[in-house]
Amino acid sequence: MVKGIVLAFLAFAVFAWGDAVVKEIGHGLDPFEVTFFGYLIPFLLSPVFMKPGDRLVDLVRWKRPWLMGLRVFLIAITTPLSVMAFRSLPFAEAFALLFLMPSLVTILSIFILKEHVRWRRGLAVCAAFIGVLIIVRPGFKELLPGHMAALAGALCAAGGVITGRMIGHTEKRFTLIGTVFLATTAIAGILMIPGFAWPASHQWVLLLAFAATAFVAQALFIIATQYAPADRLGAAQYSQILWALAIGALFFDEWPDAMALVGIFIVVAAGLFIFAREQTLKRDQPPDPAPAGSAPTESVASPLSRS
Repeated sequence: MVKGIVLAFLAFAVFAWGDAVVKEIGHGLDPFEVTFFGYLIPFLLSPVFMKPGDRLVDLVRWKRPWLMGLRVFLIAITTPLSVMAFRSLPFAEAFALLFLMPSLVTILSIFILKEHVRWRRGLAVCAAFIGVLIIVRPGFKELLPGHMAALAGALCAAGGVITGRMIGHTEKRFTLIGTVFLATTAIAGILMIPGFAWPASHQWVLLLAFAATAFVAQALFIIATQYAPADRLGAAQYSQILWALAIGALFFDEWPDAMALVGIFIVVAAGLFIFAREQTLKRDQPPDPAPAGSAPTESVASPLSRS
C-alpha cells in the first residue's frame, strides 16, 4: 500500500512538471499542436501497457462504443484546454480552477447518474465555487480566456469521469489507456492544421519533454495501482497544487496574492472533502463484480491529468 501511494505521488509530480513544460512553451505554438506532439510518442509507446490477451485492435473495438467515444472525446479535449489555461494564467491559479472538477463530477452525478448527494457534499460543492469566485474575482480583475479554458477543461474532465463510471468494468485497461492517447493525438492532429507552425529547435526539446512526462507519469500511476487500490490513490493528485505553487514561484516568478491563496485553499479542501466522502460511501457499498481482463476506469490516471 505504501509503495503504491509513493508511486502515485511521484506520478502526479511528473504530471505537474509536464504542465510546467507546457507553460514554458508559451504562445509560440498552437495549443492543438502542443497536444499533438505531446501525445504522439505516448500513443506510439502505448503497446507497453498491453497484458497477455490484449491486441492492438482493442484500441477501436469497444463493448460500449457510444460511451467510450464520448469519454475519449471529452478527455482528448481536456488537454488543449489545459494548455490554453497554463500558458495564459499563473500556474497555481490554472491548477486550482481545473481542480473544480470533483465538484462538477458531483453535480453531474446528480443529473446523469441519479445519485443522491447529501448535504455535506453539497456544501463542499458550494464552497468550491466560492473558492473559484475568490480566485477569479470577476469585476475586480480582468477575466482572461485562460480562465474560461480552465473551467471548460474541468467540465470536460468531469464528463470523462462520469462516462467512465457509466462504462464501469466493461473495457480492458489497455483500451481505456490507449484510446485516450489515440483520440487525443488524432483530434489534436486535425485541429492543429490551421494554426500549424514548424517548431524551433528549443521547442522540439520542450515537446519531447512534455511527451516523456505524459508517458512516464501514466506508467508510474499504473504501476502504483498494482500496489494499492486505484480509488485510494486519487487524493495524491492534489499534491499537484503544491508543485504548482513551488514551480510558479521558482521558475515563473508567480506569487499568488493572499486572496488567490485563500481561494486555492478552499477549492482544494472542498475537492479533498468530496473525495473522502466518496471513499466513505464506497466502503458502505458492496463491490461490483468485474469480468476477467477488465479494469475500472479509476485504474487510469484522472482526466484532469490529461491521461
